Amino acid sequence: MIKRQIAYFLATVGVSVGIIASSAANTHAATLSIPDVSEWQGKITNLQAQNLKNQVSFVINRRQYGSSYVDKYATNNTALYVKYGIPFGEYDYAMFTSPASAKAEAKNFYNRSNKNARFYVLDYEQNNVTSGSSKSAVSAWYNEMRSLTNKKLVFYSYQSFATQYAGSARNSFDAQWIANYSAKPSIHTDLWQYTNKHYLAALGKYLDDSKVMTSTHPVSWWTGNSDTATALQDAAITSTPKYYHALNTTKQLSTLKKVYLYNSKTFDKANRIKAVSAGSNISIQSVGKRASGSYYFTTTTGQYVTANRSYVSE
Repeated sequence: MIKRQIAYFLATVGVSVGIIASSAANTHAATLSIPDVSEWQGKITNLQAQNLKNQVSFVINRRQYGSSYVDKYATNNTALYVKYGIPFGEYDYAMFTSPASAKAEAKNFYNRSNKNARFYVLDYEQNNVTSGSSKSAVSAWYNEMRSLTNKKLVFYSYQSFATQYAGSARNSFDAQWIANYSAKPSIHTDLWQYTNKHYLAALGKYLDDSKVMTSTHPVSWWTGNSDTATALQDAAITSTPKYYHALNTTKQLSTLKKVYLYNSKTFDKANRIKAVSAGSNISIQSVGKRASGSYYFTTTTGQYVTANRSYVSE
């Protein structure tokens, strides 16, 4: 992202690309690409999609440019990802102007998206907010999406913009995708967009490319796959995450099995303070996420309980 139409044009017509192509191919030959794709890369064909499958870990596809513009090839391209078994996420290039329009934009994005997407991304790199704060608008987008889906929600921006205009609001997201082409980002990053000049042979174009920071999430976290998972298990993981990520309107849990309340976010046996039997109700006030990727609830009495769907139900 960080869209540069001139850069795409130069890459497309092949101006001074021979040396760059050779360098990019040699540098990244041992790794799979993680490109973001929009109408700037054109309408993907069946043959391109077949080739793409062997050259990418997953794809992140633009669905819309704000509420008023739908990427003209999003439907075609995501249908081909599904057809050829290419894992993908979708992104919304944010154009909202207030918390209210952020909420509406999120709803439009979700309704337009291909529901086979493994995750959804807020691409926030342009501040158009004129009513309310940019941080509250980011939160409004997140809250609306979370009310619509339990799939992973990802925040994207370049480093300086993320800290200035999103601030702590981005910490609610399940992962952060940060662009910084000069060096590895110094802020928390789960997916690093390290270049906008990677040559992807399947499409015959130069485009943005990213690297998974496996110290926080492995590639399988993004794709919903594991080495031993079947396709059926993958689909279940994608549609129903292991943990609850947000509060429901009642702010109540029902226990499905015996669970423990803890006096620390670290669920060590020594921190247990009370056992709660199956079929009990627990009042909760917030949800938190550990660095490991697991989630927990904070009760109204200031204790902690698992957000694992196998143990509790909202």
